[in-house]
Amino acid sequence: MIPPGTFGPQGFRECWGDYRAEADLEDAALPLYRFQRDLPRLPVPSLAETVALYLETLRPLVSPVELARSKELAAAFLRPGGMGEELQRRLLARAKERGDSSFLAEWWNTLGYLQVRDPVVFNVSYFFHFVDSVHPAQRSNVGRAAALLRGSVLFARQVADGSIEPEQLGKKKTPVCSTAYKYMFNACRIPRREQDSYRIYDPKMHTYAVVMRHNKFFQLELLDPRTQEPLGFEALCFQLARILDAAGAKESAVGALTSQDRDSWADAREELLRASPQNEKSLRAIESSLLVLNMDDEAPVSRTEVARGLWHGNGRNRFFDKCVQIVVFENGKAGLLGEHSMLDGMPMARYADYLLSRLHHGQIDLGLRGQTTAQLERSLIAPKQITFRFTAQTLRNIAEAEKVFDQTVIDHEVFVQAFYGYGARSIKGFRCSPDAFVQLAIQLAYKKLFKKNVATYEASQTRVFLHGRTETTRSCSVASAKFTDAMEDVSGAVSNEEKKKLLLAAANAHVAYMRKAGGGRGVDRHILGLKLLVQPGERVPFFEDPVMARANRWLISTSHLTNELFDGWGWGEVVPEGLGIAYSVKEQSIQFNIACRQHGSWAARMGHLLEESLAEMQQLFAHAKDVGAKL
Repeated sequence: MIPPGTFGPQGFRECWGDYRAEADLEDAALPLYRFQRDLPRLPVPSLAETVALYLETLRPLVSPVELARSKELAAAFLRPGGMGEELQRRLLARAKERGDSSFLAEWWNTLGYLQVRDPVVFNVSYFFHFVDSVHPAQRSNVGRAAALLRGSVLFARQVADGSIEPEQLGKKKTPVCSTAYKYMFNACRIPRREQDSYRIYDPKMHTYAVVMRHNKFFQLELLDPRTQEPLGFEALCFQLARILDAAGAKESAVGALTSQDRDSWADAREELLRASPQNEKSLRAIESSLLVLNMDDEAPVSRTEVARGLWHGNGRNRFFDKCVQIVVFENGKAGLLGEHSMLDGMPMARYADYLLSRLHHGQIDLGLRGQTTAQLERSLIAPKQITFRFTAQTLRNIAEAEKVFDQTVIDHEVFVQAFYGYGARSIKGFRCSPDAFVQLAIQLAYKKLFKKNVATYEASQTRVFLHGRTETTRSCSVASAKFTDAMEDVSGAVSNEEKKKLLLAAANAHVAYMRKAGGGRGVDRHILGLKLLVQPGERVPFFEDPVMARANRWLISTSHLTNELFDGWGWGEVVPEGLGIAYSVKEQSIQFNIACRQHGSWAARMGHLLEESLAEMQQLFAHAKDVGAKL
């Protein structure tokens, strides 16, 4: 039994997806966790409310005959004394029993992440592309890495001691859940058959980063051995230069094993552990480190090249299970690769913003101490290579992992579309939500490319609730379909003024849905909870409706994250024939990262059509009245 508030004698906690098991690490007396006990719980909407909203979202996706059938099944589901009523009763009971969490959290973490057997890379990981530094000392790979590492240590210290302020949203300063922060640093996903675990290590015991270079691992102590204060910029540059000098030629890539499907990696990890006690020690050193710093020898130039380098790279100089990986390329370009299982992107975006904004404005001390090489050598703990002993089977496992990874890279398209025509400032001048406006551009571009409406997912955070993560905003609506149909009409029957009205109506409908989703009153998480409570032998025709499966197949998966100091971000598609579209709406520009399987340049074509759609939508606001239709 681990004493509450501690990491136990082994120095780590093994997490299985239930946030309640680690809640004792959240001290309400500390600033970071001061709101935790008072956060509202994720609500269970009424059955009638959810079913009505669900049926409304079907309308642009199905035929009248299909909609009529779905309505019949919904009516039977809602019948008094029927299965809907019984499942709702079970869900309310679960929510009550889990009053110290939510009805959803453990299900979401396990079924949505830890039990999924797909590889983490391409399917779970997401990346942030940082803008280039304006400071000469941070333009080299060593200088950039040292600055990001120093900033990371300062931020992680505040997380570890709970002194960082909790996030609060909007003018009302609504507090959000801080649970995610303790799964960020000194954290790693652990592969296991059937269900992975997630380990968080005691930050007081593990005060080093792991640096990867040429597929090798080096342990870099981050604190001054005399003062226990974070190493300065000069010392970090010195240590990183030592690692680059020591790295030598590339060797067999243990990191490639982390790119495998989870069961294969679990088996390969067991093979490593059987081979030598040294391997267990080495894996533990990587998994328990503050973060992994990947010093790549590639020098990508274009945004698309950088996006690929950050999202997957060459698959060798990575440890994809690690929650935080900072990637720095040979030319000083940099970004972050995140593992998604126990936390979503917003806490990680806050961390990245801390790094970039403070480094940009000179608010992190990077001053030189004027130490000589001899003084640095005497005062610092030399970086230590973390080594492995390979069996013939492990070498075969690595070769197979590399082969599968390389083919997966070939099988994927990535394209970054940067649009400089206008941005959030102009869209606000149109009296429109920038997020909703861009969602409509995505709908229009897809309509241009594929001539149809499809189920579209936008992630909306529900962290205003205890242990909240996300809910789906269903972006394809009746209103959005009317707008895109009008924009694609070639008869001239629809005036620009009418198109503008349809755009604004669709944007308002999108904002209204987002408010419901953020308030825990969307469709998808409630229906998921009901489905999971169906017992063996019970039949629920409402859930067996083929239309429901189609409406939940996200051919467009989207998410919005804007930071002026990001030069892009992204992740992958969620179904083989789908698109993953990450976007940012900056003040004077809009940027998209589009990822999909190889389907004949879908990503690049979608990027072009997004630019075309944004230009056409702007024209609707160029004149108060349409004159073209009268010519």
